[in-house]
Amino acid sequence: MGQGVIRAARGDERFAVLGLCRAFHAASGIPFAFDAAHAARSVQDYIEDPRKLCLVLEVDGALRGVLAAATSISPLAPMRIAQELVFWVDPQHRGRGSRGLLSAYEAWARAEGCAAAGLSNLNDPRVARFFAGAGFALCEQKSLKRLD
Repeated sequence: MGQGVIRAARGDERFAVLGLCRAFHAASGIPFAFDAAHAARSVQDYIEDPRKLCLVLEVDGALRGVLAAATSISPLAPMRIAQELVFWVDPQHRGRGSRGLLSAYEAWARAEGCAAAGLSNLNDPRVARFFAGAGFALCEQKSLKRLD
């Protein structure tokens, strides 16, 4: 098994990235069904929009991880922030691959003029420890209630 390469996703990789997003959704416990058509449009947007980011981890010719993010101006302070939409690495490729994606995300956020970068951990203590080890501090927890 190779070490892997972190790079920007290409438009022709939309369905491979979509598969990684599906795996993320299945593992996350998010309380609504995955919608492949809607997610495919979102993936394409994150790949094509120059103001957004869609990084992949490629190992031996196959995509094994994804980190998608966007920037915005904070509604509470005049500062640009980056926020991750999805961060998933296949379990057998975590460790160095996860750290590589995270480092590339931080570098991109700095290059975009961001004062901060955010991540979501979906209530997984292992992920929270990984993020803390990378210098990210818990600043908020979000709750979700289905309304149907």
